Amino acid sequence: MNHQEAKDLLKHLLPEDTLSLIKVEVFRLSWEGKGYNIIAEETGYDHDYVRKSGSILWQELSELLDTSVTKRNFRPLLESQLEKIQHSIQMVPDYPGAPMVFSSPHYVERTEEEQQAYHQLQQPGALIRVKGPRKMGKSSLMLRMLDHADELGYRQVTLDFQMADSSILKNLDKLLRWTCLQMTSQLGLEDQLESHWNELIGPKLSCSNYIKDYILSQVGTLVVAINEVNLIFDHQDVSRDFLALLRSWHEEAKHNPSMQKLRQLLIYSTEVYVQLDLNLSPFNVGLPIELRPFDDEQLSRLATSYGFNWPADGSLQSPIRLIQTHIGGHPYLTQLVFYRLVTQEGFIESPSEALAEILKSASAPNGLFSDYLQHILVAIMDNQDAMSAFRKLRKSADAKLSRIEMYQLESLGVVRLRSGQATTSCKVIADFLAAQIG
Repeated sequence: MNHQEAKDLLKHLLPEDTLSLIKVEVFRLSWEGKGYNIIAEETGYDHDYVRKSGSILWQELSELLDTSVTKRNFRPLLESQLEKIQHSIQMVPDYPGAPMVFSSPHYVERTEEEQQAYHQLQQPGALIRVKGPRKMGKSSLMLRMLDHADELGYRQVTLDFQMADSSILKNLDKLLRWTCLQMTSQLGLEDQLESHWNELIGPKLSCSNYIKDYILSQVGTLVVAINEVNLIFDHQDVSRDFLALLRSWHEEAKHNPSMQKLRQLLIYSTEVYVQLDLNLSPFNVGLPIELRPFDDEQLSRLATSYGFNWPADGSLQSPIRLIQTHIGGHPYLTQLVFYRLVTQEGFIESPSEALAEILKSASAPNGLFSDYLQHILVAIMDNQDAMSAFRKLRKSADAKLSRIEMYQLESLGVVRLRSGQATTSCKVIADFLAAQIG
């Protein structure tokens, strides 16, 4: 068990409201065999505070396991309990929706893509692009990539554009200041932004200098993950300048040893629909990873993790084919279906028949998929271009959509793009929207 799995285990062992950051850090670093002095140095906490927090943690674990737990013996004690605890966790799975914890037996690894990403992360100045519609597994993959970076000894920063105010996203100067301050804070560095910001050279160069001359001089290899990059696409001027800046950092790494320490991880839901000079875009360099719906083999593995022996045998009557027909292997919707199967009351005489019943009612007003479908509906109702595009697609599968129309529908998971042509992503979503907006 690696240290990240240990953190997940701790969250399952103790009430969440008792888990402070310092307790998690003491647990994580103690798992690695580090003493309180080193833990204090690495976390920046006072030594006495670290020791006191550890004492409280061991006492809580002692009460839980009904045996004396100390810093010296907690790891073998928990390892002996791990199989039992993981079995208990598997029996009552977490409700789908949040990024999947590392110990989850229901995480379906995209082996080839993940191995490529892990390898690329070690390359100087690396830039990795992860694209996929909402609820396709981007956040879960991002967390695993950051954990891999942690195992390599790299520092990490996550810039989540969902957390930035709209006034920040539409103003380049504010966005770049926000970026620098987020990096400074997460790395535990002193804020020196004002001494580096120069209006005469502009925000792009000021930001670059701050990262290059200050932040990267204080840390080793740094992985910067930017989540929901697509949220700036509607602000064309900001998008052009910000995305060009990301590209410039990647290019500078080819000849600047300092910038080689910077590794970029871009997470977004659709292709950029802002007109960009190909030489200034970060979306035609680096490693592209597109998260697609689960194929039959991946669905079969997921079924096995929930206790169902459903092989990917190509049979038209198989449960796997039924899932593909209705929801097209959509990761989140599929997880919802399996969660309902294993948590519904009563004995299930025929899981295959139960699956069919669940799928039949899933898109009803109070059905299993209702929250997800309502989110899509509201987003389309608020966007006349997207609504018009969906109606055109319903009238003719060969309808010609503009680039913006296609990408907006793709970001919501309504369509998939193949060779420049949009097709509805799955029957459930298409039928629901057709019934609601025609």
